[in-house]
Amino acid sequence: MQYKTLLTLLISILAYGSGSAQLTGFVNYEKVGISFTIPSGWVGQEGDGVIMMGHESIPGVVILTTHNYSLAELNSEAKKGVNEGNGTFLQLNGSIDKLASNAIGAEFAGTMDWQAAKAYILGVANPHQGPGVSIMAVTLANMYSAEHEKVCKQVFNSIRFKKIDRSKEINEWKTWLSNVKLTYMDSYYSSGYTDGSVSVGSSSRVSIDLCSKGYFNYSSSSSTTISGAGVSGYGGDNDGGDGRWSIGIGPSGEPSLILSFQNGEKYTYRLEYSDEELYLDGDRYFRTTEGEYAPNCN
Repeated sequence: MQYKTLLTLLISILAYGSGSAQLTGFVNYEKVGISFTIPSGWVGQEGDGVIMMGHESIPGVVILTTHNYSLAELNSEAKKGVNEGNGTFLQLNGSIDKLASNAIGAEFAGTMDWQAAKAYILGVANPHQGPGVSIMAVTLANMYSAEHEKVCKQVFNSIRFKKIDRSKEINEWKTWLSNVKLTYMDSYYSSGYTDGSVSVGSSSRVSIDLCSKGYFNYSSSSSTTISGAGVSGYGGDNDGGDGRWSIGIGPSGEPSLILSFQNGEKYTYRLEYSDEELYLDGDRYFRTTEGEYAPNCN
């Protein structure tokens, strides 16, 4: 689960009322079958895949996001903490409480934007195999209080999940993506046009083999070259893994390709087919089935 930085979110809260529609009371997302109620005194606003809630007198921000984790995976993610670099790291500050058969909550402490921070994070799994909900109330450490845990639980107690039948759509995607290789390629080169200037080039490639028996092979590579007066070098990295793949309704409410790696990692890609081209999270992927571009499904 990923969150914007605290500074960005606080700026967003200060911008409430600047023209974007405010959310209060009952909120219903029929497409994904999720509804909840914003507690009295709190005001919400949609932005970049999240809902942010602010309060006139309670410091900090409450962030609602969707996810595709099971309860066991939520528990594993909580133990890892939130680590996004750039001074943002929150780790467990106590035990993980099981709040219901499909929900856990815990307090976290650490830094966000290099500032001491505390948070209460509550994760809810969807009982109908759709996207679940994460609720995080975060503020500066010296401003944290019981109110932050309280508002998370208020939102949680109001959440209702409705089963949405998207089986036909999901099965169509599953059939179309079985026994195929998906390939993403990107390259960039900038040439120095004057003596002594620097030329920079980079390339990246991702290959995903989706096999009809439900397993996948994944590989990615990227490299960067820099050359010029006084500069030369090469750097590259490779990463791969395999596990089980499936098609489901992702956090955005759209059909998604879900890769569950053997090491516990999970990648979720939003699927889109437009103008006879396939896109994963907005990036063009080539779908191939034969010859040297056939999937590795031995």
